[in-house]
Amino acid sequence: MLSLQKVKSELETFGYTYDNNILCGHTKSKVKWVLPTGIVNVIAFERATSYLFGFSDNGINLFPIQGDWDIADNLFIPWNEITNFKMKNGLLENEMALSTSTMKIEMKINKVVANNSWIKDNINNLKAKNYFYHQ
Repeated sequence: MLSLQKVKSELETFGYTYDNNILCGHTKSKVKWVLPTGIVNVIAFERATSYLFGFSDNGINLFPIQGDWDIADNLFIPWNEITNFKMKNGLLENEMALSTSTMKIEMKINKVVANNSWIKDNINNLKAKNYFYHQ
């Protein structure tokens, strides 16, 4: 279950300091296949991967999540390697797109998660620090 204490504990194992700079999200859902069966259509989606995103003056950390919000790894992308960065505001989720010379990443960022008001606080903190437009 997602909780601020769990997030802080997991980040410590990677030596990452929590400073109201963490958001959670997932890969964009993609349709794997559709089976039209008359009245009802069956749609299969590719498996989405959850992430924690850490924003700092140096860049963005992507922490893929496995199981019960356990961090599996850490990918750091420095701001000076990011060639394009956009955060598009949505109703329940924001869309984050970033590009470097070697990759393009598109993710969904949760704006609200039940019983986790710290996520909304972190979004407001990051907006105040202008991390969403840090170029």
